[in-house]
Amino acid sequence: MSQATPFVQPLLLQFQQLFFISKLVGVLPQDLDKFRQKNVLEKSRNGMFYMLGILIIYVVLYNLLIYSFGEEDRTLKASQSTLTFVIGLFLTYIGLIMMATDQLTALFNQGKLGDLYERIRLVDERLNQEKCRVDNSCISRRIRIMLVLTFIFEISILIATYIILVDYTQWLSLLWIVSAVPTFINTLDKIWFAVSLYALKERFEAINDTLEDLVLEHEKYKAWLTGDDNSAAPGNQIRTADSNESQPPQYDSNLEYLYKELGGIDVGSLRGSGSKNRNRVAPIAHSLNSFGETIIPTPRKPHQINSNPIINVAHESELSNATKVEEKLNNLCQVHDEICEIGKAMNGLWSYPILSLMAYGFLIFTAQLYFLYCATQSQSIPSLFRSAKNPFITVIVLVYTSGKCIYLIYLSWKTSLASKRTGISLHKCGVVADDNLLYEIVNHLSLKLLNHSVDFSACGFFTLDMETLYGVSGGITSYLIILIQFNLAAQQAKDAIQSFNSFNDTAGLVGAATEMDNISSTLYDLVTTTKMTPIN
Repeated sequence: MSQATPFVQPLLLQFQQLFFISKLVGVLPQDLDKFRQKNVLEKSRNGMFYMLGILIIYVVLYNLLIYSFGEEDRTLKASQSTLTFVIGLFLTYIGLIMMATDQLTALFNQGKLGDLYERIRLVDERLNQEKCRVDNSCISRRIRIMLVLTFIFEISILIATYIILVDYTQWLSLLWIVSAVPTFINTLDKIWFAVSLYALKERFEAINDTLEDLVLEHEKYKAWLTGDDNSAAPGNQIRTADSNESQPPQYDSNLEYLYKELGGIDVGSLRGSGSKNRNRVAPIAHSLNSFGETIIPTPRKPHQINSNPIINVAHESELSNATKVEEKLNNLCQVHDEICEIGKAMNGLWSYPILSLMAYGFLIFTAQLYFLYCATQSQSIPSLFRSAKNPFITVIVLVYTSGKCIYLIYLSWKTSLASKRTGISLHKCGVVADDNLLYEIVNHLSLKLLNHSVDFSACGFFTLDMETLYGVSGGITSYLIILIQFNLAAQQAKDAIQSFNSFNDTAGLVGAATEMDNISSTLYDLVTTTKMTPIN
């Protein structure tokens, strides 16, 4: 009973480090004092003004960064194709748009976010009443790991690009630090979503594990009854010491510790016999003393006295009484519905930030590879994408960007699968119980679960699952090939124009030289003719 207290603690208790960092950089506008005192997210007018001020400062510094490092961009259109210029101009502001989407969405949803975590706290209390324990300690560990990885990637990209590709002798080069602000803020915002989504998945799995435990408990109960009836029935075969030698006893891996305590039993020799029916435990396996001798009376010695009997005790299964377990199954399905509703509300709060992240990830991944190709061809690229000039920095950028997108898609997919697996676990209860009343209860509740499944999407445009990830990967490859083909065509056209211009220049020079030769020849003939003519 002393261990039940940590499982009803609020989930936000694990978000303290993440909240303080998010509050400092302007990701969340909620009140800081209320979070310290009560671990709740409440609206704050001062926090809203602070966040708007931080957003304006970021926008001003980002535009100053573009202006300071835009000398290369001014000559990009003249030196390279129009396609490269347009792509660079559009993608220069895609990071700023993504950051503004995250912060403005957090401003509009600051009240709803607090209600969301309060609903999760109430769900934890209901799960605790049904003896479904959810361990929130792993949440804080995940947050720390994500924060450490975020700092490692951001600092690695920033320092490597600044040292290798930026002229740090000028004081305006310090503005390059602002280039890491949009991705850092976006990552902090997505950590909130990812950890909250993981918490929902853990609660779905807690319900599924509880139903699976009911099934396992009832199977053990039925196995015990079957074994007890077989040993007590007069017409059934009685296991003796001779039959024990010819047929090894059943082995249950869940009771391996019991065999070791009894002693004298080779556990490895029992594994093969117990593989077919691992939930059945032969009575003889519970009826050996520490010396390996049988203590069950056999027909050969009907008057043998058992000095140390071991009594098999079976706990009553909850599924054996349909009216008793009906309330528990109803409560679990109601909690499942509430978690699904929380998941839908969470998807609504982060719909626009997720859509902007997926668009950013698709465009940046494609553009980074395209600019890497341009750099290998000694072509000019936009100033803010100079990291593509170095393959090592490009790999870090791609891993960091794709890692965020892939993890959110994978986690959304796993959470959706965990919510749908509850119906399967519920039907297992009806199958193993083999009771008409329980069948009716399970069928009624499974219809409710079928109508309350949860799927995560980006504003309804596409679902966050592995199929979408496959489609995005194919789209990146296709667009990358198209961009490279356009670039090759543009370079070939430019080379042809330059060759034609050089040919015209050469032809003009040759024509001018020929004309000069003709003029020289004409003058020579004229002079020669004049000299040869006699004077009258």
